[in-house]
Amino acid sequence: MIRMVKKWLTMSLLMAVLLSLGSCSNTMQKMRRKVKFEGIESVTPTSLSTIQIEVRIKNQTAYNLHLQDAVAHLYYRDREIGSLRLQEQVKIPRRTESEVFRSNWLVDVGNPLSLLPILGKVRQGDWSELWVDLEMEGRGGPVPVNLSREKMPLSDFLRTFGVDAESLTNIFN
Repeated sequence: MIRMVKKWLTMSLLMAVLLSLGSCSNTMQKMRRKVKFEGIESVTPTSLSTIQIEVRIKNQTAYNLHLQDAVAHLYYRDREIGSLRLQEQVKIPRRTESEVFRSNWLVDVGNPLSLLPILGKVRQGDWSELWVDLEMEGRGGPVPVNLSREKMPLSDFLRTFGVDAESLTNIFN
């Protein structure tokens, strides 16, 4: 009898865990459909080492979204030329309709002179040797969100956020 009760409790516990995992997956799928990144509104230098990026986001979920940490490393060929790190958490309230949110980023460029040849290539429209590594951590209500991309072409990375490389090329000319 005790053996049967233990077996039943073990099976019940296993089923509860499996059902909760399924509901988290379902919650994540629903959130992906209801959260939309609509584009970058502006990028403003606030000092020599910081920039402010304003983005337009729609969050139609029942959860507040929190971006707790993010870092992006920019590479030219195989050499890191700089990085951006989120300075403070960004909160996107639930049920927002296409609002602009500000985020402050710390810019770290090892050698600013190394940017000159890269800017020359960008002015010519050559983005082929620029890569990005990205790591983001946050929460979407009960679901932790961890995103990581390695060696992603910069043009693809920008396209993810609704920015095409050609429009940036025009800014640098």
